Amino acid sequence: MVSKCANPTCSVTFQYRRGRLFRFPKGPMEKGRPANTHSVQHFWLCEACFMTYSLEYDQEKGVALRRRFGEAPEPTPRTFIAVA
Repeated sequence: MVSKCANPTCSVTFQYRRGRLFRFPKGPMEKGRPANTHSVQHFWLCEACFMTYSLEYDQEKGVALRRRFGEAPEPTPRTFIAVA
């Protein structure tokens, strides 16, 4: 269950119909056992964070927080917030 913004530096608590909700597949292994093939992880960015950031999924590394396109002149660094 989503309880706060996925941005590690933000402490805004989840607000229904505010911000942006993301859904990504869970990794193939969870605590040493195979994950359900329909398992997903939910992440939420508050309105303020969604104006600057987005979340992306990398199948090998996990979920990353990155600056939205057009916000930075050079390739934007990613901060991984969940493992694949």
